[in-house]
Amino acid sequence: MSAEKRAEHLAFLLAKPGFELAFVEHKERVFFALYPKNAAAAPSSAVVKLLQGLFDQHVDHSFFILRNRIFATAALSEMCTGMVKVVAKRATGNILARDHALEITSQLIQIGEAKDSLYPVSHLNLENQVSVVDVEKYFGAHRADGNHQSYLMAATRLAKNIARGDVLHDYDRDIAALLVSRDGQLLGFGLNSNSKNKTLHAEVNLLQRYFKEHGHGIPEDAILYSTHKPCKMCAGMIYQASGRSQRLQVIYLHEEDGSLSRATILDQLKLSKQLPLTALEIAMADKN
Repeated sequence: MSAEKRAEHLAFLLAKPGFELAFVEHKERVFFALYPKNAAAAPSSAVVKLLQGLFDQHVDHSFFILRNRIFATAALSEMCTGMVKVVAKRATGNILARDHALEITSQLIQIGEAKDSLYPVSHLNLENQVSVVDVEKYFGAHRADGNHQSYLMAATRLAKNIARGDVLHDYDRDIAALLVSRDGQLLGFGLNSNSKNKTLHAEVNLLQRYFKEHGHGIPEDAILYSTHKPCKMCAGMIYQASGRSQRLQVIYLHEEDGSLSRATILDQLKLSKQLPLTALEIAMADKN
């Protein structure tokens, strides 16, 4: 039996009208997620729901499960391929649902509710659960004054709320992101919380929370500030959440080592740029 035929038959068994499907098979178990096709504006997909749910529900086994190929009935977007590259291994999109009359004995395990466009992650740290108003109050006298450097300094101060320890992989990374309108209004924020769920980068938390609160993607001319360069996963989700806008700006402070942040969709479209702070600005952010 070819892997393609098995995948097509599993798609035939699992597919549901009006929904995209993504699934992965591991040790006689098939984990799958359904995503409503009418939720195109959400920073999510069947692949995203599957990955986020696997880390959320099967954190101790997710590494082994995600060494297997993921299959999806929809085409893989930049967001999907980016998330797969960052937290999984490989994926194939545009799988057709076909009845090959195969006998499937594997246990079928659904991840999340089909009707939900976003998977309800449970590993968000407390820093991500305060309100935007609380974050504005936190800036206090150091509130950003409208230039790019001031927002990067604000994000740097916000990131200092994340607790760190000696065993770095047991803690969330001190990374923060801010979403700001062209007239300087703080629209949203996110902090890294990926110590258990590897998909929960600061930008992902920002974008998914914004969608939950507003019911639509981010403004196409918004500016997203991050303490670190967005990886391929975050860049793809930012691009999708903006409606694939060419007016979006992403400004970051620190470059990231490794290939996962190189040649992202934002780089290719020249929508992101690094803006280092001066030594004085860094000292001011550290002090406050």
